[in-house]
Amino acid sequence: MVEIRQSRSDEIQEQKALWQTAFGDDPRYIDWFYECCWRPENMLLLLENGKLASMLALLPQTLRLPNGETASAYYIYALATAPEARNKGYGQQLLGYVDLFLKERGADCATVVPAEASLFKFFGIVDFLPAFYTRKVELLRSMTTALHPQDRIKAITPAEYNAIRERVLADIPSVSYSETQIRYQEGIGKMTGGGLYQITAGDFQGCAAAEYLDADSVLFKELLLPPEYMPRGLAALAARMPGQRCFARTPAQWDGMRGSYLQPFGMIKWYDPDKRALWGADTQGYMGLGFD
Repeated sequence: MVEIRQSRSDEIQEQKALWQTAFGDDPRYIDWFYECCWRPENMLLLLENGKLASMLALLPQTLRLPNGETASAYYIYALATAPEARNKGYGQQLLGYVDLFLKERGADCATVVPAEASLFKFFGIVDFLPAFYTRKVELLRSMTTALHPQDRIKAITPAEYNAIRERVLADIPSVSYSETQIRYQEGIGKMTGGGLYQITAGDFQGCAAAEYLDADSVLFKELLLPPEYMPRGLAALAARMPGQRCFARTPAQWDGMRGSYLQPFGMIKWYDPDKRALWGADTQGYMGLGFD
């Protein structure tokens, strides 16, 4: 028998075990999610004969539309299925339940970040559409420009980061995260030696969320500086953070670095047709973090 329901507070350890089995993540990462973002009412479980077989988390978001209006969204995160329960369609069953669940809550849409390119097809089968893109650049330290003496980098709090992020993205169709979710990103970054940073380049203040991929490689999950300041911002970050190479993701509209290329990043399923029409079919929205 298959049952789908919201989580109970006493089921955390079983969920953590499934997460570890499905993704192989550092236990510290899993524990941090449950400390920072987990809410039983936003965790959906699929049980097979009373045993946890599949699960996902729903993280509330706000989506900024092209005309400046907003839409309510939930980000589908950590969709995991136990190895012995795979190939039974449980992931699709959970996603079907999400539609009913979120419509009852009055949500305008759901978003998702496929963990790999092949999963865009999987989510497309259940009516998700590409909607969010990033512009990515890969650089060796030797390829960064000279550091401007007046440019500065400093670590900042989630509240400070979110204030800068919202200001910089004010005119871009994009996802807004709660301060709690930005705190989650801060913790993920700090576990690797990164974190949240303010970038002062000339007279402009932007921000970056950084994670180390390994001892020599750093990923700036989002680099939020206008194109004319990106080379300076990366030079300042390279001076602050040791490593031989860096990867930076920026909004699709900001082509500020030679060699950058566009990548699909996230998908959307609309429940409100009016908000869908306001978003438009060709909008290249920005989701940024994704907690991938």
